[in-house]
Amino acid sequence: MKIAFVASEAFPFAKVGGLADVLGSLPQALKTLGVEPTIFLPWYWGIQGYYVGEVEFRFEGRLEQAGLGHAEHQGVRYVLVGLGDFARDRPYGYPDDFRRFVRFALATAELLRDFEIVHAHDWQAALLPLLRNLGWFKARTVYTIHNLAYQGVWGSQDFYAWTGLPGETYYGAGLEHHGTINLMKAGIVNADAVTTVSPRYAWEITTPEGGEGLDGVLRAHQHKLRGILNGLDTQYWNPATDPYLPYPYHADDLSGKGQNRRALLAQFALEDRPTLGVVSRFAHQKGIDLIAEAMDGLMALGVNLVVLGSGEPQLERTFTWMAQHLPGRLAYVQGYNEALAHHIYAGSDGFLMPSRFEPCGLAQLIAMRYGTPPIVRAVGGLLDTVRHWETGFMFDSADAGGVLHGVREFLKHPDREAVIRQAMQQDFSWDRPAAAYLELYRSLLGH
Repeated sequence: MKIAFVASEAFPFAKVGGLADVLGSLPQALKTLGVEPTIFLPWYWGIQGYYVGEVEFRFEGRLEQAGLGHAEHQGVRYVLVGLGDFARDRPYGYPDDFRRFVRFALATAELLRDFEIVHAHDWQAALLPLLRNLGWFKARTVYTIHNLAYQGVWGSQDFYAWTGLPGETYYGAGLEHHGTINLMKAGIVNADAVTTVSPRYAWEITTPEGGEGLDGVLRAHQHKLRGILNGLDTQYWNPATDPYLPYPYHADDLSGKGQNRRALLAQFALEDRPTLGVVSRFAHQKGIDLIAEAMDGLMALGVNLVVLGSGEPQLERTFTWMAQHLPGRLAYVQGYNEALAHHIYAGSDGFLMPSRFEPCGLAQLIAMRYGTPPIVRAVGGLLDTVRHWETGFMFDSADAGGVLHGVREFLKHPDREAVIRQAMQQDFSWDRPAAAYLELYRSLLGH
């Protein structure tokens, strides 16, 4: 079975968020099941690949050429689609992102004629199911929503001049949404199957509270919507073999975890108290502001915090100021540091994730793998993966009081070592998700 995965990022070539981890692991897991995967990515600046030719596609009424590169990782083939406006130092965050990824989709669609399944991810590849239905290629299409909050929305005035698509697709193919072009809506309407990254999130996005304005569309297409929980690269995230850890450990011998804890406290001159780790983007979704609001209460409960992350400038300034005024209790490192992230997962006593919404979540899976019970809000994939008082701790309300309630639950548990051991025994590998996707592909092909 030949499957094309089309996405804006994939580990290890380009990574901004969890999408890259999925594209870095799911195809490899499917390959062990006999699938022949190929991943199509923009050829960002800095990606090393071998030039293999060009593809012609039409944009703004004229033929353009995209250079094609070839790369390989763990036996999986990557096709790099080279367009000049992707030769930048980061994948996203530019005013012309919408236009760039429309061009990427149009160029990639010319390369998909030999595949049985095209699996498109998030808004950046959401145009492909529509192009398939217009006859650009014959493969069945799967569309995966990794985060419904980012939909690929643009004013309609330029879109048809860029693409040359028939004007009747504006209403007839699901592109129109409140007077704009909405690529994610078109992906949902036109795909043969729609998936998202946890069963709970699949339900949440059909509700007005979680649907980000597309809940009605998702309810109308609920017959083809399903949630398949993401997995974790358990070879990379393994405390027994992690090269970033000074003291490896496993569930049967936790002595190394204690040594990592002491090293973490010493690194940041923290007092010997229960220590909570945070590794996160500073975004509204992640609820980092709720931690800041709860800081006085957290200090009164007698915990330390080690925080690694960046994002919203105001939150960065807030945590910088708090760390300066709470020496020995709060450490904050701005940005992202891979080695430090591993050390926080291993050396903390608990891991704090107060997300307002969480499609799946990767950090709580890593934390459990490293024997650091997550303290999470009961939403989305967090609710699907954490069992309260057994493998972690939950709270309901998205406010400072909820955060404090979760931490109190953590502190009052009589046997946190039992929670640690149960958490480390959970299977979050890609084996079951890959089997679920393979079943879905086969059903679309009538196998």
